[in-house]
Amino acid sequence: MPLDTLPKPTPHYATAPGRDPTHAKQAVVKMKGVSPFDEPLDKLRDSDPEEIASRTGATWVPVGEGPGVGTLLVPVLGGEISITFPGISVEAAPELDSFTLKLLTLLYLCNSDGTPPSGSWVAYRDLPGGRFYEPVVARTVEAPLARAFGSGTGNLITSAKTIGGTVERYGDAACSFALFPLVPVCFILWGSDDEFEARAQVLFDSNCEHHLDAFNLRMGAQEIVRLIGAI
Repeated sequence: MPLDTLPKPTPHYATAPGRDPTHAKQAVVKMKGVSPFDEPLDKLRDSDPEEIASRTGATWVPVGEGPGVGTLLVPVLGGEISITFPGISVEAAPELDSFTLKLLTLLYLCNSDGTPPSGSWVAYRDLPGGRFYEPVVARTVEAPLARAFGSGTGNLITSAKTIGGTVERYGDAACSFALFPLVPVCFILWGSDDEFEARAQVLFDSNCEHHLDAFNLRMGAQEIVRLIGAI
C-alpha cells in the first residue's frame, strides 16, 4: 500500500488519557462470578473442529478414528496455541502462555467468519467501536512503542522478528504481525530527532472486524507490545 494512502497518525497531544474501560469489564466479570472463558468454551464444545479449522486458518490434527477427537493448532504470533477436543483444554508455549492470548484465541475461533484479509490498513479509530477505545490504544500501545524504540528504530525490526514480524516500508521502521492467520496488525514508528519526539501508530487490516471486535483487537495489540519488549 503506498505510504500516502495510510491513515494519518494521531498526535499524542490529541489523545488525552481517559479511563480504561478494561477495569469496568473486569469488575462486571468479578461481580457476576463468571469467567470470560465460559462462553467461548461452551460454544467450542458444541462446534465441529474441522469446520473451525477450515474458516480460521488453524490446523486440525485428529487422534484415532473417533469424530471430533484431536487437537486444533492455531498459529499465533510466530508460534502456536493448541486446543484439545472434545474436552477443550488450551495449551501454549511459555511466551504465548498468557490469560489474554488464550482467551483471544478462543474468541477468534468462535467468532471468525473466514473473511480473508483485505490488504488495506485502517487506523484503530476507523474500526467499528474504535473511537471509544482510541485514547487507550494511544496510551497502552502507541506511546510505549515510541518510548521503547523511538531512539533506535532498527530495534523494532529486531524485536518484531522474534515473534514472526514482517518488515514493512512505512515510516522510519514498520512491521506487520499475524496476531491470528486472518488478523494482520501493523506497527509504524517514526524516530525522534532534534525537532520532533518519536511517535508510533498501530494499524489493522480493514477486515479484522470479521474476526474480533475493537476491544479484543486492542487487547491483541497490547499483547504484541508486551512480547516485543516495549512494556
